[in-house]
Amino acid sequence: MSKLIDRYDKFIRIITIAPVIALALLLAIYFAAPENGVTGGQLALSIFFLVVLPVAGYPLQPFIPGFKNGGREAQRKLAIITALIGYICGIIYAAICCVPDILMAIYLTYLISGIAVALFSKLTHIKASGHACGVMGPIAVAVYYISPWALLGLAVYALAFVSSVRMKRHTAVELIIGSIIPVAAFAVSLTAVNLL
Repeated sequence: MSKLIDRYDKFIRIITIAPVIALALLLAIYFAAPENGVTGGQLALSIFFLVVLPVAGYPLQPFIPGFKNGGREAQRKLAIITALIGYICGIIYAAICCVPDILMAIYLTYLISGIAVALFSKLTHIKASGHACGVMGPIAVAVYYISPWALLGLAVYALAFVSSVRMKRHTAVELIIGSIIPVAAFAVSLTAVNLL
C-alpha cells in the first residue's frame, strides 16, 4: 500500500508542476474565454515563455556546471532561474507587442511571484513552495478572468498540498507561504494593468 501511495504522490507532483498548470490556464483562456482576445500566436509565445522555458531547467541540469552534481536543490535553483528567464522574456514581449490585459496580468503575476518566491526563500531560509505558487496563481487568474467555477481547481491544489507534505518536499508552512505569494502578486498585477 505504501508503494502505491508513493507512486500516486509522485504522479500528482508531476502533473501539478507550475508549467503544466500554466499550460492548462493558457489553453483554458484561449478556448474557454475567447472574449479576452488572445490570438493563436500570443498563445504559442505564452506557452514558450511560461511552459517551455521554465521546464527547461530539469533536462538541462545534468549539463550545466555548478548544477549537475547538486541534486534536488540544484535542480530547484535551476528551475527557478529558467522560469525567471521565461517570465522576464514574457514581460518584454508583452510590453513591446501590446498584448491583451489578461496576458500582461499573467506575465506580471508570474514574474512577481517568481521573484518573491526566490527572495523569500533566500532571505528567510524558508523554502516558499514554488509548486504551491504554480497551482494557486493560475487558480486566482482563472477565477477572475474566466469563471468563479475555477475555484474547483482548489481540489487540485489540495491534492498537490497533501502529496508534497507526504513526500516531504515541503512543510505545510512552506506550501501556505507559496500559496499566498501568487494571490498577492495577482492583486498587484491587476492594479498595475488597470493603471496602464
